[in-house]
Amino acid sequence: MEAERLGCDSVQIFVKNQRRWQSPPISDLDVAAFRRLLAQRPIPTVTHASYLINLAAADEALYRKSAEAFADELLRCDQLGVRYLVVHPGAAGEQPRAAALKRIAAALDGILREHACVSTMPLLETTAGQGTTLGRSFEELAGVLSEMEHGKRVGVCADTCHLFAAGYDFREKAQYEAMLNEADRLLGAGRIRCWHLNDSVGGCGSRRDRHEHIGQGQIGRSGFANVVRDPRWSGVPMILETEKGTDERGRKWDSVNLAVLRRLMQRGVRQ
Repeated sequence: MEAERLGCDSVQIFVKNQRRWQSPPISDLDVAAFRRLLAQRPIPTVTHASYLINLAAADEALYRKSAEAFADELLRCDQLGVRYLVVHPGAAGEQPRAAALKRIAAALDGILREHACVSTMPLLETTAGQGTTLGRSFEELAGVLSEMEHGKRVGVCADTCHLFAAGYDFREKAQYEAMLNEADRLLGAGRIRCWHLNDSVGGCGSRRDRHEHIGQGQIGRSGFANVVRDPRWSGVPMILETEKGTDERGRKWDSVNLAVLRRLMQRGVRQ
């Protein structure tokens, strides 16, 4: 298992092809094998939903298709015993943003009402805010949750690249604390259940969803030090979504990025 070889403390997977609407069911044998693996190596496991899903879609056919696809992924996660399912909130298109946020809330409520016994928690991911995508601020995510009957069953995944590109500058300690105070005020303490750790090609407020290796983008090492040294995130999954492959010295990028983050976790280390 690659995650174990790298010494990962958490891992993110897909439970179906992320760029197709339909996928065959997971066999009972695969479910048993996966659950056995998790029991042997209890690494916190997160899944990411299909990129095709738009729970805010104005088009009714796409809206229903997206809700059905997300419900299917939620059930797959529950089968496998996966704790969290991350999803991009969606895009408003030509709708007013407030109306689009209500559509997301209605879709999630309908799914959670129908599948009341599912233990997997959906996580709305913060976005960079490109185009008409929703979730570029904690206020927008709070707008979804406040409309929901079952909002307590939904958490948030904070993506560092997306937050920075959306305009949250957390490179200095005071800025980082201000960002989290806003999240706590609008969402409630403890709502962030997962982090995606990615540096940003674009500057703060650029609205560019372009990931960069840790410490090599516009966020820099200080911003990541603020996150990984924060005891509030002890036990919270942190996932790398940086480019795979190898660097100019032949080292796997995942190993390089993990080494940088682990060094930053040590207080007193120069950033």
